[in-house]
Amino acid sequence: MWSSLRERLSALLGGSRTPRRRIRVALPGRGPMKVVYDQAVVHESYSFKSRVLQRTLRIVFKPVLRYTPINERSFAAIQAIDGLSARRRRSPHIAFEVHELGGVRVESMNHRHGPDSDMTLLYLHGGGFFSGSIQTHRRICERLALKTGATVISVDYVQLPVGAIADSVNDVITAYAALVEESDHPDKIVVAGDSAGGYLTMKVAELATRRGLPAPAALLGFSPLLSVDPERQDKAVERAIRASDAYLPVQRLAKIRERWLPEDARIEGYASPLHASAYISSPTFLVAVEDEFLRPEVEAMALLLSARGVEVETHLWRKQVHAFPVLADALPEGEMALQLAADFARRAIGELDRAPVRDPESHEETMSGAVATDQGDSAA
Repeated sequence: MWSSLRERLSALLGGSRTPRRRIRVALPGRGPMKVVYDQAVVHESYSFKSRVLQRTLRIVFKPVLRYTPINERSFAAIQAIDGLSARRRRSPHIAFEVHELGGVRVESMNHRHGPDSDMTLLYLHGGGFFSGSIQTHRRICERLALKTGATVISVDYVQLPVGAIADSVNDVITAYAALVEESDHPDKIVVAGDSAGGYLTMKVAELATRRGLPAPAALLGFSPLLSVDPERQDKAVERAIRASDAYLPVQRLAKIRERWLPEDARIEGYASPLHASAYISSPTFLVAVEDEFLRPEVEAMALLLSARGVEVETHLWRKQVHAFPVLADALPEGEMALQLAADFARRAIGELDRAPVRDPESHEETMSGAVATDQGDSAA
């Protein structure tokens, strides 16, 4: 599988027989942001709040994650803490209903005065397949409902230790298929997710094609996980800078992967969405942080999709934390990212009746680096 990906990306980036562009490794946060996907929108500026949050998580939260045991007791403790989110006051502007799609529990929400869009947005929360829930991600769903005017449906898919990734994938594609069947506008279903939910978002797009279901009208991915081994560097994925993730400890991935992919589990289709780009045709909106370790594969996916003529809008942000749009209540950058995503979704279904919002501090960054004709591995 990796050789196939290497061949495709190598061909996309110039192949082994023609000159290709090599990116110089740079330290994050110094000088203009280096990019690999040269149509990315770069957001260089950052707020004081985002800088404080990034530093706090790096100093306090990351060490905790680094040494927390990966076992059932830890999963239970994390999920109990997540459950406290249910006590948070709901938005007074949102009406909600708990029901099922294809037997999968979901929570639907829209503006109390009714949606002003025919869109349905299926939201898949993040959390590494062992944390996060429809409660922890309720605020981002409420905000998306208000910004898009859509009915937002948050999926309560199975997680560790009850089920592995294969079970999570089965739940979300089951919910999507049921939504397509029930919807008055199946051509206006948008699928969105953050982190592990971004993985599931791309799996829905892939499996919809494989099963002959209508493709989502658009995909929204906030720091999406696009492979089951993003820490590996022996792939044909360009790395513009050294990863220095604010709170995700890369060293724990090998251990958690054992739980993600038990020997008796089989994920339908490709295990890694990055390999499945040929099955994805929906307009795609992607967000990544400058130095998070998931960023290289976000740019690789943008390259693969755009090379096939798929509409891709990619945003790279400086001095943020992984999946920061989930924190839109606290971070102005998260609020901006959600508005950009909402505009993209409405444009994809033909309902954006104004000019899309633009971040006045953003710009497009062209490829930076020297031309190299060597045939070495492109991973830095």
